[in-house]
Amino acid sequence: LCCSEITTIEGIIWRAKFSLIEVIADASKEIKEKLITFVDKLSRLINCETEFSMIVDDPSGNSFIENPNPEKIDTQLTTIHYHRSLQQEKLLGLVADDVEESNDEDAPPVWESREAIRNEVLHFSVDCPNCLKQAETNMKFINIPYFKEVIIMATCCEQCGHRTNEVKSASGIAERGVKLTLHVVDPCDLTRDVLKSENCFLYIPELELEVGMGIVGSKFTTVEGLLKSLKETFENQSYFSLGDSALPDQQQRMRTFLEKLDQASQGKFSYHLIFDDPSGNSYIESLTAPNPDSKLKVEFYERSWEQNEELGLNDMNTENYSSEAEKPPETCS
Repeated sequence: LCCSEITTIEGIIWRAKFSLIEVIADASKEIKEKLITFVDKLSRLINCETEFSMIVDDPSGNSFIENPNPEKIDTQLTTIHYHRSLQQEKLLGLVADDVEESNDEDAPPVWESREAIRNEVLHFSVDCPNCLKQAETNMKFINIPYFKEVIIMATCCEQCGHRTNEVKSASGIAERGVKLTLHVVDPCDLTRDVLKSENCFLYIPELELEVGMGIVGSKFTTVEGLLKSLKETFENQSYFSLGDSALPDQQQRMRTFLEKLDQASQGKFSYHLIFDDPSGNSYIESLTAPNPDSKLKVEFYERSWEQNEELGLNDMNTENYSSEAEKPPETCS
């Protein structure tokens, strides 16, 4: 009846009604009576004189029906995700017209809700960053208690054996940055879960350690696992401090540092682990949540202009976009 548009349920029915009214005059007597009867039914639906169900079946997956209370479950709306048939793939131009139906008997799963997707490990193919051949990535939604939902992705290439894993926030960049300070004083602190985003800076003042966002990527692990990963990263990347070209005092300094980092991962002395994340997407587990943790300090702060620039937020214009676009260019006098 119409092309893609943003409208209401009432608007859809009105459009269908007017489209039918336009053809009634040219219809035969028998068809005209049926059309008039059907138009009357549409009028009753518009006036909410009877209950009805409206079904939107969109093979492209690009249709949406509003939830009037998005913070609550919409009991009147049912959403079902399905895998397209071959005919639908052809209609959308996703496959060639000469592709034939597969004989596979194993039907793909049908996700009846967003919760069903969250409870399942999703799989998709990517190009391996090491050998550029096809590799499979596993993706899973994880809800971290007292924090937020994150997406964990792991890729393993069967061709070259290359493995990668990363963690992404499912909610984007937070309104404010966060600074987390954990005082590690006993072995139980090493078992705390931590989420370090790709934008997070890491500090351990007792070791004079400062790690920028580009040294270690996003990780969801424990305090112990994070420190061991840091040690491994420094060992693999400190070519000029541990290699044959390094001076003896440089080698000794790096070995001493790595030894202290190893001791820290074993909890042999107390220290402070600091996360400074402008994106607000890093997390250190509290052992007393939801009550305050005496060994964990959480500080939220407003980002500086430079931090917003680093996150690419300064160039984003989400308010009055059309009015900004319509402004005429300034002329030089």
